[in-house]
Amino acid sequence: MSRQSTRRHIGILTAFAVSASMAFGITPALAEFPEKPIKLIVGFRAGGSTDALATALAKEMEAVLGQPVVKEVKAGAGGGKAAAAAKLAAADGYTLVMAVTPTFAFNTAAIPDKTPYTKDDFDYLESVSKAQEAVYAKADAPFKTWAEMIAYAKKGNKLTYAAVTPFDKLLIRYINKKEGVNIRTIPTKGGSGALKNIMGGHTDMGFSGGSHIKLLGKDKINVLISLRGEPLLDTPEIPTLMDAGYPITFEAHFLLAAPKGLPAEVKKTLLNAIHIGINGPAVATILEKLPFPKEQLGPEGLTASIDAAYERYVKMVKSLN
Repeated sequence: MSRQSTRRHIGILTAFAVSASMAFGITPALAEFPEKPIKLIVGFRAGGSTDALATALAKEMEAVLGQPVVKEVKAGAGGGKAAAAAKLAAADGYTLVMAVTPTFAFNTAAIPDKTPYTKDDFDYLESVSKAQEAVYAKADAPFKTWAEMIAYAKKGNKLTYAAVTPFDKLLIRYINKKEGVNIRTIPTKGGSGALKNIMGGHTDMGFSGGSHIKLLGKDKINVLISLRGEPLLDTPEIPTLMDAGYPITFEAHFLLAAPKGLPAEVKKTLLNAIHIGINGPAVATILEKLPFPKEQLGPEGLTASIDAAYERYVKMVKSLN
C-alpha cells in the first residue's frame, strides 16, 4: 500500500471512530487546559496592594500552568470596572478577575443601578489575603478615639473624611444620620492619597485598607476604629464598628473569581495553581511587605462571606432610606 493511500485509510478510520463515538454518546477527549495564556484583570490601580499581589500570584501560577498569566489593569468603581469586563468573557477559565469582596458584595447591594453585574455572575475561586481596614487621624487631631471624634463633631465642629471606596460615602451618611453630626467626605484616590491628605492636614481623618500600618508606633497617627468585624492585627485594642454600636463591617479579602459556569476540570486546575501560587515565595514576599495576613477561605467559604456581606450592606442602605 502506498504512503498516500495509507494516510487516506487512517483518515477514514479516524473519522469513522469519531462518528461512532458520537453516535453512542461518547465525547472525544477535550484538549488539556490551559492551551493558551490566561488573562488576569486587576480591579485596582497599578502599584497598589491588589496589583502587587496579582503580579506575584501570576508569576507563581505561570510556573504551575505552563502558560503566561497576563495582567490587565482596569481600575475604577472599587474593582467594578474589572468585574464588569470579566463578566462579559467566556466561562472557559481563560479570563480571571482579581478584586476584593466589596467589589461583589457592596457594589451590587448599595449601587446596583451603577453596577452592570450581580454577585451571582461569578464563580468565586479563592481568597489570597485580607486587608486591615481602619479609620485613622493624625496624632495631633483634637481627638484620640472614635468616641472622642463623635463627641467633638456633636459640638458643631466641622470634620472632613478622606473617602477612598464607594463604601466610605455610605458609611459617613450613616454615621451623620445616627449621631446627628455633619462629617463631610472628600473623594480621594487610593490609600496613599488619603495618607497624604491626612498627614498634610487637608482632611481630619480617613479610610485605610492598611496604608496606615507603616506609621504605627511613630506617634504620627491614631487609629480610631476597625472597620472589620474583628480587631486589627497590629492594633487589637482598637474597637470595631460593631463594638461601637454600628451593625456594619467592611471586610475586604483579596480574591480571584471567574465568569459563572467554569467547567469542573478547569476549575480544579485553576484552584490547584492558585493554591500553590499563594504559598509560593513571590506572594509571601508581597504579603510580608504590605503587611497583610494570608487567608484562604476556599470557594464555598468565600462565596458565603460575600453573601453575608451583601445582606449587611442591603440592611445598611435600607436604614438610610
